[in-house]
Amino acid sequence: RSVTGEGDITNVGTQDIQWQRADAAYTLLENITTTHLPYGIPYTIPLGNHDQPTTLFNQYFGVSRFTGRDYYGGHYSTTNNNHYVLFNASGMSFIAIALDYNPSTAVLNWADDLLKTYSNRRAIVIEHCILNVDASWDGNGQTIYDTLKDNPNLFLMLCGHNHGENRRTETYHGHTINILLADYQSYPEGGNG
Repeated sequence: RSVTGEGDITNVGTQDIQWQRADAAYTLLENITTTHLPYGIPYTIPLGNHDQPTTLFNQYFGVSRFTGRDYYGGHYSTTNNNHYVLFNASGMSFIAIALDYNPSTAVLNWADDLLKTYSNRRAIVIEHCILNVDASWDGNGQTIYDTLKDNPNLFLMLCGHNHGENRRTETYHGHTINILLADYQSYPEGGNG
């Protein structure tokens, strides 16, 4: 098992109180007493447009928070804006890559290299803005897909950003990639958790 967000950890990325609340919430996943796991439940925490600039994100959820956790695979460059985790579930091995909002070409190349390096693991890519509510490409969605689609282990891409939910299925050289949009913030009380 593993947990991921889809970005917009905060509503206003410059408000320290919002990061403190996020810190308290994610700390529950790390609790070894309640999870009965040595490092808690593995998780990725992708950034959204509301989490910019990323200074407070890296203060609360930087590399040092994850270093030494057996599921944490690593990060791109010197921040945790782009990172990945490795986990197993139901007898299968996975890699989940969390990309920064609107990732650069260099970051996408890093993600592509990871998918090739861990080709024996089923791959999930999470980025805040990939699909519109009508399932058409949004933001960098088409570019992200085009850069990574040649990896046969990539089977799932997750996103939020646009208020609603939908699904897009793409097939490339015989393998299927499901792209899911799930954003419940316009529902009562932000989707009731």
